Amino acid sequence: MGLKLGDCDDSDMTDAFAIISSALGHEHPYHDYVFPNHDTTPGRKVGGERLLAIKTSDPNTRFLKVTDMDTGEIIAVAKWNIYDGVVPDEIELDGDFWATSEDKEYAKYLFRGYLVPRREAIKRSGGHLVCKSITR
Repeated sequence: MGLKLGDCDDSDMTDAFAIISSALGHEHPYHDYVFPNHDTTPGRKVGGERLLAIKTSDPNTRFLKVTDMDTGEIIAVAKWNIYDGVVPDEIELDGDFWATSEDKEYAKYLFRGYLVPRREAIKRSGGHLVCKSITR
C-alpha cells in the first residue's frame, strides 16, 4: 500500500470531518459540544462545511491528508495552525448549530478554554508557533 501526503482539497472536508469524528468518538466533550451531532450524517455534513469555512478563511490553517494510493481513500487527516510572525485576532464561536442556548453557551465556554492557552503561547512566541490541532 502506497501512501501520499497532501493538502486537503475543498471537496475533502466532509470526509476529513467524518474521519476526525470517528477518531474522537465521544471521548472529548469539546468535540461533542462544539460540533453537535458530529456522529450523524447531517452533523458530519455541517462539520465538513465548518472545516471548509476555516480552511478558506484562515490563512494560518492548513489541513493535510494521507491517501491510500491503491484505493484513493483518505485514511488520515490533520489540522495544523502555522503562525509565522502573526498573532491572530481572537475569534468567537458562533452559529446556529446547537439545540439550546445553554448548549451553545457551554460550547463557547469550552471553545474559549481550549483556545486561551494557545493564544497565550502564540503571544509569548511573538507569533512564531506551529500547532497541531486535530489529527487521526
